[in-house]
Amino acid sequence: MLLQTDARRRITLPPSVGIKPGDAIDLEILDDGRIMLIPVEAVPKHQLWAWTIEAKQAISASLTDPRPSIEVTTSKQAADVAKRWADEG
Repeated sequence: MLLQTDARRRITLPPSVGIKPGDAIDLEILDDGRIMLIPVEAVPKHQLWAWTIEAKQAISASLTDPRPSIEVTTSKQAADVAKRWADEG
């Protein structure tokens, strides 16, 4: 797709690329001079903990946990489950 810049060095992306007004875009200039536009989603600061390597590994490990899911509705139930699982380790 050939695009031409305007007087302010802007380009207009066609709707077919799926980028809408207001979308966040990461711009990368590669060593060979090519430019990559990568759509991104901003992560609120209070959720950044979930994007650490340790958190991702813990989440992945939890998905392979063979123990059955348990619905916990009270703090006593939560304490009982935590104690039982701590004793398994």
